[in-house]
Amino acid sequence: MHQPYVLIHQARPSHQILLHQALNAQGVFDVRVSANTTELDACLGAERRPDLLILDHAMPTLAGLALLEQQYPARALLFVGQATGKHHDLAQEARNRGLWVLAELPWPLSMPRLQHALQALQVRPWRRIQTVTCAPHAH
Repeated sequence: MHQPYVLIHQARPSHQILLHQALNAQGVFDVRVSANTTELDACLGAERRPDLLILDHAMPTLAGLALLEQQYPARALLFVGQATGKHHDLAQEARNRGLWVLAELPWPLSMPRLQHALQALQVRPWRRIQTVTCAPHAH
């Protein structure tokens, strides 16, 4: 079975760690963390794009919109946290652009809801692209 490549882009290191651990607990071991937009851009520009890109609902609106303007930023997007009044609803914007928003998960993270989202990612067809490492990852 295909091991999904998941890229986490979170401003808060504590959230990065929690998400990484939650994914490992679900059996997803091809996980990368982008510490900044330079690493994020490198990963998204690599030959193999992420199957799943996990983003914070509270990321800056301009950065989020710029990310969504990229052609095929990832096969699917998952947003964590809540969309707030002071930030643009990036999940809805992604849907409006025809991108697949796998799920929106609030904090604290629900393991059953994460598992359900990951199962949906495994079921939906995907295209194979050669593996290219974009940044080191921690386990």
